[in-house]
Amino acid sequence: MNLIRPRLLARALAFAVVALTLAVPAYLPAEQETDTDLEQRTRVADLLKFLDARPGALIADVGAGDGFYTVRIARAVASGGRAVAVDISEPALNALRERVTREGVTNVDVILGALDDPRLAVAQFDAVLIHNAYHEMAEHESMLAHIRDALKPDGRLVVVEPMHDSSRGLTREQQVAHHDIAADIVEGELRAAGFEVVERSDEFVKFTGAGGGFWLIVARRAG
Repeated sequence: MNLIRPRLLARALAFAVVALTLAVPAYLPAEQETDTDLEQRTRVADLLKFLDARPGALIADVGAGDGFYTVRIARAVASGGRAVAVDISEPALNALRERVTREGVTNVDVILGALDDPRLAVAQFDAVLIHNAYHEMAEHESMLAHIRDALKPDGRLVVVEPMHDSSRGLTREQQVAHHDIAADIVEGELRAAGFEVVERSDEFVKFTGAGGGFWLIVARRAG
């Protein structure tokens, strides 16, 4: 889902608020849509394939917000598997707990993460999802290190982030100020953190009514 530098501290605090909206991606129109509509727009079925979400798997949703993706992961890994929802906002996690109860999903664990640590168990996870939250993580080096440690040797990290055409060519800081981040930047950061990129889609989901879209990177532990 820079948190230390004073100039960006306000945005770090705003991450807790942003996390609440992650379940309904920003590129969707304002009118009410069904969960089925949202699943189609965000390509949930394809996302689950990239995560290799199968019965028995353990998958974390980091920056989970109110749990839109967490619930779908949980259903995909049942029975025998679990989804772990991580967020730095207790209000977001409370909303997630309410969603899980309302939708009758029982295989979800909830973790209150830190700005620099998702607090995941080491070497236990088959996959980790970061959807529309990575650009808010100023402590991304530490977050990626902890996520890498949490993955099994063959585990995978799936990152999905927005990039408007208007943000292209801007610095990383400028892009983040617009809640964007370029795939090239993140790919470089993933490689520096000990990941290798196994798949990338620069147009995973196109924006409606604006230039650009959500890109996707699938990575795994190098070596």
